[in-house]
Parts: sequence; structure tokens; C-alpha cells
Amino acid sequence: MNYLVFLLFIILEKVIPLFPLSFVQFMAKLKGKLFYYVLPIRKKTAYQNLKLAFPEKSDKEIKQIIKGCYVNVITVIAEYFYFSKLNKEKLNKLIKLEKPGIFEQKLKQGKGLIIISAHFGNWELMAYGVSQLIGYPYNVIVKEQSNLKLDKEINRIREMRGNKMIEMSRSMREVLSLLRHNKIIAMLSDQSAPKENVKVNFFIPGVPVYEGAARFAIKTGAPVIFGIPFRNNDNSYFVKLIEIDMNKYKEYNDENVKLLTQEHTKILEDCIRRQPDHWLWFHRRFKNVEGLKID
Repeated sequence: MNYLVFLLFIILEKVIPLFPLSFVQFMAKLKGKLFYYVLPIRKKTAYQNLKLAFPEKSDKEIKQIIKGCYVNVITVIAEYFYFSKLNKEKLNKLIKLEKPGIFEQKLKQGKGLIIISAHFGNWELMAYGVSQLIGYPYNVIVKEQSNLKLDKEINRIREMRGNKMIEMSRSMREVLSLLRHNKIIAMLSDQSAPKENVKVNFFIPGVPVYEGAARFAIKTGAPVIFGIPFRNNDNSYFVKLIEIDMNKYKEYNDENVKLLTQEHTKILEDCIRRQPDHWLWFHRRFKNVEGLKID
């Protein structure tokens, strides 16, 4: 099975860039809806998550969000295979940054920069494209795929324009070194975290959240930006950049780690409430919430 998945990956990488991006995005929208009706992978998980997060929404509303989630995920995959065709001129048309000068402004402090994001909109395009637009490569913390051959190919595309992937299990020492050398660290902090991690409010109370971003930021004094891409009706993207005031978190302790984790998690929740079909509801995000029983 691993070999078949890898083979499909190689085929898509060769075929998708042969077509115009607008056609690729249009087909992704059709295929996303097809998945909803014909191959509803993790549809039940998405439904349970959404009922938990939005108890006030009707089944009709939730099903519409799930359909949009399938479209979003297929679009992310399709655009990912188009990266080799996206030069800086095309990226300028595809991505609009809210505050493009904020990156250079923060790097002038000499403490590096931490970008926190999530599996929202096209998170892959954000890392790949924004780094080129601002002229500073990202060092992205990633989780290694079980299919090692596929993992290598995925990261090869991610790194083709200068970004560097850092495997999560060996990230701590390398991240601290990169921040000391005034580099940009990017990470997604929205996946299900073990029960031992800090617990904050994320739609419901007591949700474990990875605390690495907060610990790195407070320990090093690095500035923090929450960046997230919203897809426009014309399939371009608007990247919202929210600066987090780190003056509130001068002292390195568990309480400040929790408060900072809660702050960036609340920003994410607000973005999801604004555009719920942009987030990856297919992930079992609430499985480690104490006392919560879900299938």
C-alpha cells in the first residue's frame, strides 16, 4: 500500500502542473464534493467535532461545513502539486499579506521570529509562498510520516525554494539555535496533543494543546506572529498576520506558558468561527480531553 501511495504521489506531481492553476482549483472543488458523497473518509469524525464545537448549528449547517472541508483539503493537495510552477510573480498575485513589513521589523530585534499557524486554508502554500514573498526562508517543524519514502518526497517539494523542515522529535535544540541566529521558525500548533500538555479552552474547556511554541517564545524572547490564510472567492489568499504582545510574558514559568498557549489558541478559534470550512475537522482533535467520550 505504501508503494501505491508513493506512486500516486509521483503521478500527481507530474500531471497536475501540466494544467492552468485555475483549472486545477476548479477540478479540486468538484472532486472535494465528490469525496463528500462517494468516498466520505472521516466524515463521522468531522461531524462529531463540529457538533462538539458548534452545538447551536443545525445538521444541515454542519453538513455544509463538512462539504466545504472536503473541498478545502482537496484544494490544498492540488495546489501543493502546483508549487513548482509558482514563481514570485505568480505568488504575488495568489497571496496578499496583511502586513508584509512586519517580518523584517521583528527580525531587526535579533531574536529570531516564531510564526504560529494551523491546518487552515492552504497551510502548505502559506509556508511555501509567504517565505518567498518576504525574502526570508522558514524553518518549519513537521511530523514525520509513517511512509518514509513519501515523507522524503513531500519534504523535497516543501524545501525546493529554500525552506527547511525540522522533524518534531529533534526540534528543541535546533530551534533554539536557529532563534539565536535570528531565523524564522514556523509551526502548526492545532493538532491533538497528549494529555500531559497544557490544557486550555478551544471551543470546549480542558483541551490539551502543544506548548512548544509558547515555551520557545518565552524562553528566548523571540517575537511571535500568528499567521493564517483565508481563501477568497477567486481562489487567491489573504494572509492575516496577528502580532502577539510578548511583553506580557517576560518571565519563563508554567503559568505564562499556559496563558500564551491560550492566547494563540483563542486567535485560531476566532478564525475558525469566521470560516469553519477552512479548518481540518477530520482530525480527532478532542480525543485527549479528560472525561469526554467520542468514537
